[in-house]
Amino acid sequence: MDENPSDLLKQAIDAALSSNWEEAIKLNQQILEVDPKNTDALNRLGRACFEVGEFTKSKKNFQYALELDPYNQIAYKFLKRIDTFCKKGHKMPLPHNYSPVNSELFIEEPGATKIVGLLKVAEPQKLSLLSAGVLVNLIVKNRYIAITDQNGDYLGVLPDDLSHHLIRLIRGGNKYQAIIKNIKTNSLSILIKEVYRCPRFKNQPSFLDGLNVNLAYSSNLIVHAEDEETAFNEGDEEEVI
Repeated sequence: MDENPSDLLKQAIDAALSSNWEEAIKLNQQILEVDPKNTDALNRLGRACFEVGEFTKSKKNFQYALELDPYNQIAYKFLKRIDTFCKKGHKMPLPHNYSPVNSELFIEEPGATKIVGLLKVAEPQKLSLLSAGVLVNLIVKNRYIAITDQNGDYLGVLPDDLSHHLIRLIRGGNKYQAIIKNIKTNSLSILIKEVYRCPRFKNQPSFLDGLNVNLAYSSNLIVHAEDEETAFNEGDEEEVI
């Protein structure tokens, strides 16, 4: 293999993020030719095989990944999904962490929806296992809102000003849903939609154009994603929206 391993890794992650599963299979196989015990590559290859309906190959890769790392939660969760699909006779897989989504949730409405880029996002390997259009959880902490997938795994946090704004509305009675809108190597954006407005906020839109959600220069945002994920996992008072 002539290509630089780091270049192959980036290409493999990009292929998964763009749902180019055949290319993802080829690239991760190339990585494994050099590093057969690379559990991240095994996870990605297993997921790519799963997406094209090659359940036997997918299961084999995830089983080997779990053999190498018994605490590999990605492999463990996918193996459970594969067994479920095979038992039910599914021919094609649903997206990872799939939950049925009402098509109306995709419709943007002034004042009621907002597309926002998450901060302190999870590592690219985790992002590469996500799919656009699936539901995510809004977890209200004391001072911020974290975003998790349907398995409760950390994905990122909302910008501080938007978190503070929504926490006030949520605790006042408003309800929201969110879906993954766009995934890139080091970024993740979601669409948040107001699905219920409390009467006390009847004249107050949830989202205003003037609400600044770009806090790139705020000093308290210069935190590695792992630091935020560690804080998230260590526990805090929370509400799942």
